[in-house]
Amino acid sequence: MNTPLPQVMIAEITHLLTTDFDSRTLLESITERTRRSFTAAWCVLLLRATDSTGIEIVCESVEEGFEPHRDLVHRNPVVLSALTGSVVMIDDFEIASPRWHAFAQAAARSGLGACRVFPLRLAERPLGALAVFTADPWKSLPRDNAFGQSLADLAAIALSMSDVDGRSEAATVAAQHILSARTTIEQAAGVIAELDQIDIDSAMKVLAARAQALGVTVAQYSERVVEDPEFR
Repeated sequence: MNTPLPQVMIAEITHLLTTDFDSRTLLESITERTRRSFTAAWCVLLLRATDSTGIEIVCESVEEGFEPHRDLVHRNPVVLSALTGSVVMIDDFEIASPRWHAFAQAAARSGLGACRVFPLRLAERPLGALAVFTADPWKSLPRDNAFGQSLADLAAIALSMSDVDGRSEAATVAAQHILSARTTIEQAAGVIAELDQIDIDSAMKVLAARAQALGVTVAQYSERVVEDPEFR
């Protein structure tokens, strides 16, 4: 059975994130793959400027024969997406809404038909955007918006990652923390099961429900239960 191309692309990029990758090269790869997967004329990856008031082009992929007007990516809606973390969708520059009319006219004059701008966000903090411009209306071909946002998310993750040694150390610490928390959760479930005379599965559900009601994590609630069984 053939695996759909978007799944293959995401798998390849995700694998690269586990290696000692070069950030610039990975971002270039994401930009190129995004353009090709959407059959787009132009794809641009932009990041917020250091002063956080503007954006800068980091990578771009251009279809052979197309001449991009780069001033387009320094205007709304691209800047809006990069600075606020919002998704912008203009399906057809010929019938764009009044809000984007001037932008759409300029884009149409340069030979473009539609665009999607997918924000790069990390913990809801906007880092930039991945802008995809097609020569035809967006819906004239099957184009998966969720796939575009997934690629933008992977780009944001790549920007947040340290060198491979730092990542390996952080992963080891996180794994140990998870294992330790799991042990505490199992102990707390045992306490609840014994005192409330219920089975372990039910005790686990009780743990989750009570932690949610208190606005804490299951691990935090479990620590309290292990320390003081009456706290349950």
